Amino acid sequence: MLRCGRGVGDFILGELNGANRIIIITPWLSPETARLLRSLAKKASVTLVTTDDDENTSHVKALELLRERVVVKTPGNTGLVFTGLFLILVSAVLAVRVSAWFLLIAPAGGVLLARGLPRERQVPKTPFDVIILPKTTNLHAKLVIIPGKNLVGVGSANLTSSGLHNNIECWVWLSGVDYMREALDFVTSLTGRAITVES
Repeated sequence: MLRCGRGVGDFILGELNGANRIIIITPWLSPETARLLRSLAKKASVTLVTTDDDENTSHVKALELLRERVVVKTPGNTGLVFTGLFLILVSAVLAVRVSAWFLLIAPAGGVLLARGLPRERQVPKTPFDVIILPKTTNLHAKLVIIPGKNLVGVGSANLTSSGLHNNIECWVWLSGVDYMREALDFVTSLTGRAITVES
């Protein structure tokens, strides 16, 4: 199946619907396709191989969209809180007689108090497997592998809004186990790690 022309996006993305495993190689993404990949990852196991090209602002924004921020809560330590409060209180009482006591003991109490309080912090978490290669790899291949359908898609279109909808591009879907194995071998050689595929 071959399609050339403007707007090959539906031809490419149409095959992704209903797939349970998708491996995508593209040097660049756009925010639109990053949102699409996040949506696909809710229904399928997705592996994305892309670059860290920080000169392409659209790609940088897309990579940021892929990094979901998750709040991690650390419970408080009441022992540290009470010890910190006790030291601050003692330093205040002792400071009535000698002010240096306050300067010596209160900061330690403050540190213990701060460490004992419950905390929340945000940690980046990607909703699927993302392999980011250095731009010096000179990745220019555009490839989509759908093992469950024994399909390999290859063409000129980047997975960007322009590549899928505006540019004149060509894309071909090749069907067959041999194509799929060869494409998976390419991904392994490119990334240095085997990509798992459920049979």
